[in-house]
Amino acid sequence: MDRTQGISHGGKPGTAPPRPAKANAFKQAMARAMEGAGPPARLPAPAAAPRVAENAFRARIALAESSARAPDQGLGARNASSGALGRYQITPQALRDLGWQDAGGQWTALAARHGIRSEADFLTSAPAQEAAMAAYLRRAEQQLDRNGSLARAGGSVMGLDGQVVPLTEAGLVAAAHRRGAGSVARYLAHRTSTPDAPLSQADRSAFAAVEGRLRGFAALPYGLASREGGTRNG
Repeated sequence: MDRTQGISHGGKPGTAPPRPAKANAFKQAMARAMEGAGPPARLPAPAAAPRVAENAFRARIALAESSARAPDQGLGARNASSGALGRYQITPQALRDLGWQDAGGQWTALAARHGIRSEADFLTSAPAQEAAMAAYLRRAEQQLDRNGSLARAGGSVMGLDGQVVPLTEAGLVAAAHRRGAGSVARYLAHRTSTPDAPLSQADRSAFAAVEGRLRGFAALPYGLASREGGTRNG
């Protein structure tokens, strides 16, 4: 029998041959490099995309209402003549239409769900004002859809000044926020069907406000609640 069988090169029985020096050096270098590295880092889950379009639209509304220039971005703003409240200057009539106030101006159970039981509560609560604005915009969209105005998005009309006025979703909703969906529909009907018909001073003022919003908000993207499946309760 071969006497060298089962014998290492170092002469000790049962041991493996020594690793080459280069292999040992490489292994040691890798071990040093991994010291303190810990387990492989996990990539963070992608964050939900912010609703940039809606934020930009609402910021422009606040700017148009001048409340964005007030302290705390208009959160506590109150229009003494109209009674409009907060960053988005929501009127008492709008709050009644939304069910946040009753006919007597008292805050309802719906408002209480958002922590609002008084005007002071509303003027110090950013979440409540955002919720009320979201409900208001959804209602404006529904009204514009029912009266046919929203279907005009993508077109244009000739303005009171003889210049083209683009019709976009953002512009139409912003105009409804300013003067109501009914005024938007009347403006579009006048400019489309009877552009030369005389206007009362009240109508001319209302139409000028609608036209200003249509132009001022035309370039902003806007995500319709109906398109995004918005079903939150107001």
